Amino acid sequence: MKLVIKVGTQSILSHNGEPFLEVMEHLVDQIADLQQTNNHQIILVSSGAVSSGRKKANNLLKHNYGHSIAEKQVLAALGQHELINLYSKLFKAQSLLTAQLLLTKQDFQTRKHYLNISRLLEELLGQKNIIPVINENDSVAIEELMFTDNDELAGLIAAQINADKLIILSNVDGVYTDSPEKEGAKLINQIDPNNGWPDVSTSKSLHGRGGMHSKLNTAKKAANLGITTHIAGISEQNILKRILNGEHLGSTILPNKKKSSIKRWIAYNMDKQRGRIYVNERLNAILMEKQRAISLLPVGIERYDGSFKKGELVEIRNGKGDKIGVGIARYDYNKLLEYIGKQDKPVFIHYDHLHIF
Repeated sequence: MKLVIKVGTQSILSHNGEPFLEVMEHLVDQIADLQQTNNHQIILVSSGAVSSGRKKANNLLKHNYGHSIAEKQVLAALGQHELINLYSKLFKAQSLLTAQLLLTKQDFQTRKHYLNISRLLEELLGQKNIIPVINENDSVAIEELMFTDNDELAGLIAAQINADKLIILSNVDGVYTDSPEKEGAKLINQIDPNNGWPDVSTSKSLHGRGGMHSKLNTAKKAANLGITTHIAGISEQNILKRILNGEHLGSTILPNKKKSSIKRWIAYNMDKQRGRIYVNERLNAILMEKQRAISLLPVGIERYDGSFKKGELVEIRNGKGDKIGVGIARYDYNKLLEYIGKQDKPVFIHYDHLHIF
């Protein structure tokens, strides 16, 4: 089974950047046992570089950095090797090597780079004695190219390797009906996307960028791609093993049907379109039914915006302007202008390259 396990800063580090060694040792012990004894293939996505750097700066430089992008970049550069050295030491005690990958959102935005990362991850997953540990490259990421947080990065990695499960470990036990501190708030053990999504708090932890709202957004994307997501508390004893043994711990978000590799890439790059098309009422109705595999022909397109090229992502909207999907253009906007609204013209977006929400 392919697993992506994500841990947040607050789960493994104290407010001053000191590692919770017992928590991290127990996490590493579980991962090692699952990979070596149970033959699971595991990727760990871990936050904590900035907080580790803050601790180092405070202790050795006697300098308290602020929270600007530039200052966080410095802290990440100071702290990332501290974090990975700790993981390396812990995994080495379990006879496992640690492979570090630092990634930015830009690394996933071109199909070529995306496939290069995929090939590397597949090679690493094939090595029984190696654990890939991934973090955002905070020291070089600029604001517009930053992930919402590592929940988003973990979801993207899970989609990329076609993971069976995405397990998000937090200092909160799962998704609640209200803020967990409020009286009467109940843990939601299971979420079925076909029955709607709960409203959750948008509050964030002190050193995090996401919170439960971000975790649920990641779970939504994963579910749509056929990946089961578990959101659970890291402090629960043997949490990983117990989840895989079928215990109902935390919140489980059920998956829909699996998607192809190209559709998984499209789903996680939906905000990178270079243009948009508007489909007529009949084509919109067919797409919304989702009852058959259908490609987009120019005859069903009413108009377009933007100057997109062949192979670029194009947004799909209905006549009212509502965004209904995204796909890869098989030819550029000039050719579409020639064909638009006409019958017996070449397919503009093939079904295999089409993602409908």
